[in-house]
Amino acid sequence: MYLAIIFFSGFVHAVEYSHIAVLDQQGNYRLEWIPLKDSIRFRVSVVTHGYVGLGFSPSGRMHGADIVFGWIGDDGSIYLTDRHAVGNRSPFLDKSQDLTLISGAENETHTVIEFSRLWRTCDEEDLHLGTDTVRIIWAYSEDDPIDPSHLPYHSVLRRGTRSLHLAEPMPDSTPLSPHKTWDIHADNLLLPSDDHTHYWCRIYQAPDLDKKHHMIALEPLIQPGHESYVHHMVLYECHIPANHVTTSGATTADWFQRHVNQPGQPCYSPNMPAEWSFCLATNAWAWAVGSLGERLPEHTGMPLGEQFGGATYFMLETHYDNPALHAPLIDNSGIRIHYTDNLRTYDTGMLLVGSEVNFLQFIPPKQNLFTSIGHCSSECTSQGLPPSGIKIISGVLHSHLAGRKMRLRHIRKGIELPVILEDNHYDFNYQASRIPSIETTVYPGDHLILECDYKTSTRDAPTFGGLSTRDEMCLVFILYYPRSSLADCRSLPALHTLTNALGIQEIYGQSFQRLVEFMKDIGGEGTSDNQASLSNLLHSLGEETGNLVPSIFPRPVSSPLTEEDILAKPFYTVAEPDPDPTPDGTNYRTLLMELLLKIRIKAPYSLHNMTVGEVFSIMDWKENGPKINDLLVHGEHNSLCLAHGRHPLIPYQPIKYPKFKTLPQKENDPFCRHLEKETDNKHFFLPHFSCANLSESLLSILVANILLLLV
Repeated sequence: MYLAIIFFSGFVHAVEYSHIAVLDQQGNYRLEWIPLKDSIRFRVSVVTHGYVGLGFSPSGRMHGADIVFGWIGDDGSIYLTDRHAVGNRSPFLDKSQDLTLISGAENETHTVIEFSRLWRTCDEEDLHLGTDTVRIIWAYSEDDPIDPSHLPYHSVLRRGTRSLHLAEPMPDSTPLSPHKTWDIHADNLLLPSDDHTHYWCRIYQAPDLDKKHHMIALEPLIQPGHESYVHHMVLYECHIPANHVTTSGATTADWFQRHVNQPGQPCYSPNMPAEWSFCLATNAWAWAVGSLGERLPEHTGMPLGEQFGGATYFMLETHYDNPALHAPLIDNSGIRIHYTDNLRTYDTGMLLVGSEVNFLQFIPPKQNLFTSIGHCSSECTSQGLPPSGIKIISGVLHSHLAGRKMRLRHIRKGIELPVILEDNHYDFNYQASRIPSIETTVYPGDHLILECDYKTSTRDAPTFGGLSTRDEMCLVFILYYPRSSLADCRSLPALHTLTNALGIQEIYGQSFQRLVEFMKDIGGEGTSDNQASLSNLLHSLGEETGNLVPSIFPRPVSSPLTEEDILAKPFYTVAEPDPDPTPDGTNYRTLLMELLLKIRIKAPYSLHNMTVGEVFSIMDWKENGPKINDLLVHGEHNSLCLAHGRHPLIPYQPIKYPKFKTLPQKENDPFCRHLEKETDNKHFFLPHFSCANLSESLLSILVANILLLLV
């Protein structure tokens, strides 16, 4: 647990807080909090003599936000008000003041206010805080309000937003047993001055080990002064599929050693080497702002080293946030891995669940909310999980810029169990590891469904699955124990499911059948050489569209991926911006989509002889979106079920949406129905107590007063 002892001229605070975030680039606004059972306690420390504001917003905007404002009067009185925002005007006072003032003080430089509130106040003007990502909006002014009902403007330089996970459990503060550490960090990375949100990826090699070790904990290493710039970090394992090693003789080192000790590349860009795509399939650790790190349960450990069941090469993705475009910024932040040869009882494993990453994940434009799903079928879990099942430690939900909500549903024997992981305010720029609210075991025969809700109301063209942040993903990385054979359990709408949803009954030629064969091969079925099936597909597309397509040449033994190889891998995609074409004019990362959109339609009559691309251009997406969504969700999918090394556990096969009794929805929550709320809208000079936190508040005030007397 983080112990914050802050000395200001004239007062001392000694309170244990478990989480901390510096919200502005100047370091003037510091937020600390501690999640409790029924409530959450905050302390804001701001370099100002005016008011301070802290808001909880579903969207990151002021409109609809639940906002707390506080200040210290000239006579030393402490003001704390509960408000809500309508538009961008001065926030209105809530009818029910649901805050408990704990302490407040002001010295020559700072204003510090501590308060608490219930996670759920049952006030319609308050935001229900919980396990969802929360967009924190913050502001402060150099002046106190003259009229408490009207707040002076804070200026554009004294406001901002930051996503946080307020309900992250308190970290374990007990000392770790003797162990070793491995530091992974940037090396004097110069951040671009014209990019307010920047993703940087770099390859690292694990320490050279002569026996098995377990990774047991993660600790952030943030360069002092850069706390507000480093937003999140994700560490991925880099694994080469076993069939590639078998057919080419290449090892993981052949693919990744050349990248070690290199500065790295922008993530998801044309400059990111193609083979790094394989790193994105397995998440190892994730850290986000506010967290002090992560520990595995004491009976579990993550294997380190490929020869010991783990990984030897890793990719660190670091998200930098620099909205003010400060320059120059040279960063050396990273993470510290704690590992030991004192092996734990269980090896952990990582299970990837959701949608396969390619263009059959389809999201129309002009949609306020459109759902994609990915199945982990009961047939797959029956084959890949041990009889005792697996226990979920944590998970990282992952979609891209259009993602708004994500949930991992759990079905057993036709009955839905509680949701395992959920985020109803998902933010791509804030990816953190989440712990299920209840201990969850997944048994053989259980069926998992990952649902991802997207908003594309401002987009004019369809969005497809892919690596680019303008493309989409629908994935969850599940950390579990004991390690089993199952590593990848996903699905995609079958090709005929997508064409039926678009109103296409039949197309000319054999290209779509060739595409189905190709999808089976990259899906891991391995019934044929996927390079051969790709050549067949391209040949067919060339003949049927009248386009000249290139030949696919075999990759030399022990060499990394080429641009051509991207087409034959699960993660091929369009990068933003598109890479430069090859000398013959071919852009391999867009080639398949460009050709498929030129295929002509045979039936129905209303679409006869139109191309697939022309159907996209005339479609009324707003009207047809809900119908398309229903057909894609409940239509037939193809199920992927792979062991480590992308070895198929069952064939790549069609599955139907399972029949199950859904989890009952909570209505008329008795907690809120019977809660007696205060409706007094006065400003508070003394703490506003509730029975739930009376003793906590009295104790805090007593401690604070004793400390004040000591100075």
